[in-house]
Amino acid sequence: MISSRSHVEPTSLLRSFLLVCGILCSATVLLAQWDIPERVLLDGPSPNDRQVLDLGTPEVPDALMSAGTERRTSTNYTVLQGTVALVGDLIPEPTAYTVGMMITAVPTQTNASGPTIELNGLGARPIVKSGGVPLDSADLVTGVAVRLIFDGARFQLLSSISLSCPQGFHSASREYCIADSSDTATSFFAAATACSAQGARLCTMGEWAHACSRLPGFLGTVSTAEWVDHAANNDATAKVVGAGNNGEIDVPGTGCNYGGWGLPMDPFRFRCCTDR
Repeated sequence: MISSRSHVEPTSLLRSFLLVCGILCSATVLLAQWDIPERVLLDGPSPNDRQVLDLGTPEVPDALMSAGTERRTSTNYTVLQGTVALVGDLIPEPTAYTVGMMITAVPTQTNASGPTIELNGLGARPIVKSGGVPLDSADLVTGVAVRLIFDGARFQLLSSISLSCPQGFHSASREYCIADSSDTATSFFAAATACSAQGARLCTMGEWAHACSRLPGFLGTVSTAEWVDHAANNDATAKVVGAGNNGEIDVPGTGCNYGGWGLPMDPFRFRCCTDR
């Protein structure tokens, strides 16, 4: 009986070996990340040979990042919670604040005066604007994105904001400031002149009512009715707010929705407002 031995060409063996290697490498790519400690030089003959494709979203601070991830700013974008102590998280989580660190943040609430920011539990840092001045209330508006950069001790606000309120005034909104207290009772005309001399103006009825409803402690500064710059329903009279009736029931009272009218020469206290 004559036996024969199968003959396999070396080329076939090489092809089989390369096929197995390709399968194993593909499985490795699917199941793990590559750790490449050395510099990688992409010097292929065509542009398609000089690129890295299908990079996933980075999960650690030192992970390789695609240009698309950088353009989307997904690693330095956060939503901020709170009004005084603002907190947010970045993904991947940074291990420390670094000088030059820049973030895009979207507040979920309008801020209170002098807020701080804390990212990923790394500790609270002040937020300042031009000149190192702490933020006024309402400098950060709900849903409006801002840019911040860390200078080594605090986060500086790069986005444009409204001007600070003058001394003796408080931010009632992003658009205007209102005096912390009312001035001595005088006539309507004298009140308007006094506000103008301060570089301000007599508050409108809407501004006064908004500040009264929004600012904590505001109503406690209202001791009696105050003049406002608003058309009255009667000839030759001017509008006062803070005391009178609320327009629904004819019962005297005080509050943010109470008011009445007075003759222009009657003495009433008044409050000034200024644009931001």
